[in-house]
Amino acid sequence: MLPASMVLPQQPAGYLETPATESFIQKLQLSVSKGLPHSAPAPASRTDEHELVKSVFQVLQGFDTPLLYWDKNVPAYCEKPGTYVSHLSRASLGSVLKPFLFAATCLKRVELFVGKVRSCGHGTPTLSVFASAVDSWLMRLWEATLKEEEKSFVSVDRTVTLLALTDSMSSLCSGAEHLYQVVHGAVPDSFWGSGANIASSEVAVHVVNHIFKKLNEVCLVEDGEGEPYHMLLVIFAGTLLPYLQCLDSWLYDGILDDPYEELR
Repeated sequence: MLPASMVLPQQPAGYLETPATESFIQKLQLSVSKGLPHSAPAPASRTDEHELVKSVFQVLQGFDTPLLYWDKNVPAYCEKPGTYVSHLSRASLGSVLKPFLFAATCLKRVELFVGKVRSCGHGTPTLSVFASAVDSWLMRLWEATLKEEEKSFVSVDRTVTLLALTDSMSSLCSGAEHLYQVVHGAVPDSFWGSGANIASSEVAVHVVNHIFKKLNEVCLVEDGEGEPYHMLLVIFAGTLLPYLQCLDSWLYDGILDDPYEELR
């Protein structure tokens, strides 16, 4: 008979044994929770990486999915609570999804801004063409996302991972952030509440000055090169169109065609 000091402790009945076939994430969960069953992820919340990749492409084009959705209360794109994959911890999955959700949020907020300008009822020519120029660039980013999605799933034998997507979509995610920075602060805060009481010239000057400052900032950093600078240049040129049309009519025809009084 073994001495009392050498008797092995028995496993408590409430603890669960870990089968050899369990995945790494399940073993990790059990090690942290000491085998308690209620701490394991709900099976209904489990998904595979392929579905998450498809969901990422969808939210980057402004859509909701069962796994990733737009939360109006935040407002931002969020992942469905409890979602997990077998080979990643919840923290790792959140870290991988974070840049995609941020980029999708930027694009969605740009989309909402364009819709808000078009439905406000007291827009000015400069603000309207600014929104149109921003919308055109937004469509360009959406089209780039769609092309990348088609390329990723053109072969049924190809497996696309979230990590691989991080590399291939890094430029687009960066472009989404830059586009939102152009929109954010482009319109005076007081405009949305009492826009009808703000002079059109004040709104136009604010919009043009905002873009011009952003253009100078990017020019100093990128020396007039790169996608962000090109984007700002296109939007700036489009926003100046009402001014240029008024000046053309005034200088060449002697008529100041400025019904919204943006030049006064």
